[in-house]
Amino acid sequence: MIRCGTAAPPGQRGFTLIEMILAVVILATGLAVLYRSVIVNMTMITVSSQRQDVAYVFALGELKYPLRDIEDIEEDVPVDKDSSLAEGFVFSRTVDEKPDPEEGVEDDGLYVVRTVVTWADGKEREEIIRYLRNTTK
Repeated sequence: MIRCGTAAPPGQRGFTLIEMILAVVILATGLAVLYRSVIVNMTMITVSSQRQDVAYVFALGELKYPLRDIEDIEEDVPVDKDSSLAEGFVFSRTVDEKPDPEEGVEDDGLYVVRTVVTWADGKEREEIIRYLRNTTK
């Protein structure tokens, strides 16, 4: 009979095989969860960095092609693809074609303006849709 505090007989020291396998399984599960969380965090860092770069390109485009003091929205607002703002990004802006108002209906002067930034050779894109009112009419 073995009592607490006394040494075990010489042939019964250490862990059993089942205890060792259980410890390895618990350790492997913990490491797998940790590895997965690191991968998810790295992906989020990459996506966040890309979104920050896209916001920067939008800001650069708005500085270079402002939407103020425009006389003719359909002529002055559109911007052809401009890749000079930031390497790997393309900025463009279009105005949706506006249908002629029906007879007896006054033109509301609203135009849909789409600003697009693409990257990754056009595979990724971000778009902002705004409405401009032509107040000169």
